[in-house]
Amino acid sequence: MRTTRAIAIGSLVLLAIAWGAIPLFVRVDVPPSHLVAMRVTLGAVVLVLFSVATKRFTIPRYRWKGVALLGAILAAHWLSFFMALNLTTVAVTLAILYIGPVLAAVLSGPVLHERVSRHAFVGLAVAVVGTLFVIRPGSGATVTGVAVAATSGVLLAAIMLLGKPLAADLGGVVVATWELVVASVLLAPFTVQAVRESGEYWPQFIVLGAVFTGLAGVVYWTSMRRLPVAVVSVIMYLEPASAVVWAALFLGEQPDPLTWLGVVLVVAAGTIATRGVPDEEAVGVAETL
Repeated sequence: MRTTRAIAIGSLVLLAIAWGAIPLFVRVDVPPSHLVAMRVTLGAVVLVLFSVATKRFTIPRYRWKGVALLGAILAAHWLSFFMALNLTTVAVTLAILYIGPVLAAVLSGPVLHERVSRHAFVGLAVAVVGTLFVIRPGSGATVTGVAVAATSGVLLAAIMLLGKPLAADLGGVVVATWELVVASVLLAPFTVQAVRESGEYWPQFIVLGAVFTGLAGVVYWTSMRRLPVAVVSVIMYLEPASAVVWAALFLGEQPDPLTWLGVVLVVAAGTIATRGVPDEEAVGVAETL
C-alpha cells in the first residue's frame, strides 16, 4: 500500500513539472485551436495503439455518456488554456488555472464522498496564498487573460470530478484513450487545417500530443485512481510553480521576488498535503492498471 502511494505521488510530481514546460511549445505562431487539435489527435493515436495492444479498449455502454462529456470538457479546457497563454503571462495563466483544483478539492466531499484530511486543506490554503502572490496587480495580468484562464480552471475542476469515478471503474488507460478520441473527433476540422497550414511545427505537435498528452494521460489517470482528489489537486500545483521557472529560463519572463515567493508557497503546499494522507485513503479504489 505504501509503495503504491509513493509511486502514484512521485509520478504526479514528475508529470506536473513536465507539464509546466507546455507553454514553451505553445508560444509559437500557430492558432491555439490548431495546437489543441493536433495535441488530442496525436495523443489519441498513441493511446489507441497502446490500448489495442494491451486489450484495454472497450467500455460498458452505461459509461459512454460520461466519457463523451469528459472528452468534450477536455477539448474546451485546453482551448481556453492555450488561448490564455497568448493573452497574459505564463505565471498568471497557470496560477489562475489552478484555482480549478481548489474547487475540485472543495467539491470532492459532497460530489465524490471522499474524506479529506486537515493537512490537505492546510496545503490548499497555502497554495491559494501562493497563487495570489503570482496574480497580484502589476504582475502582467490582463482582464481578458484572467477571464479565459478562469474558465479553463473551472473546466479543469469538472474534469477531475467527472474523471475520478470513471478512472476508478474503467482504468486510467481506458479513460485517457477515450477522452482523447472524443476530443479529437470534435476538433477534427481544426486538425485538418493544422496539417494544411502549420506543417513546419510537427516537432511541437508530436511533443504536445504523443508525450505530454498520450503518455502523460495514462500516468495522470492511473495516479488519480490511487489518490484522493484533494491530494492530486495540491500535487498538481507543481505545474504552475515549475511553469514560472521554465518561462524564466526560456521565455524571458523574469518573475519578481513576490512571484518567486508564491512559487515557493505552492511547492510547500504540495508537501504539506501529501504528508497528511492516510494509507487507506491514498490507495482508495486502487486496482491493477
